[in-house]
Amino acid sequence: MSIMIFTTEETNIIAIYKADTLAATLAGIDEAITDSLDEDIITIAESASRKLSTLSEPEFAAIIFTPADETDSEPDEGEASAQVIQESPE
Repeated sequence: MSIMIFTTEETNIIAIYKADTLAATLAGIDEAITDSLDEDIITIAESASRKLSTLSEPEFAAIIFTPADETDSEPDEGEASAQVIQESPE
């Protein structure tokens, strides 16, 4: 089992641009980076993209990215949230 840590801000960016595939999600985030003039958004999106790039398609598909404002208890700004990815047995 491996653990991938995404900040609340990264999770929100991923949730906004999440598509059916990892490649499509990365393309959406990359487009947001290109279109954004906000340096903070660019930094967060680049970090999220780097982390997502380490995942396989099945690992990506197993993760549910929920924007912080849709959760019952919102973590403090900048607080990390863990997404657990379980490797399938061979």
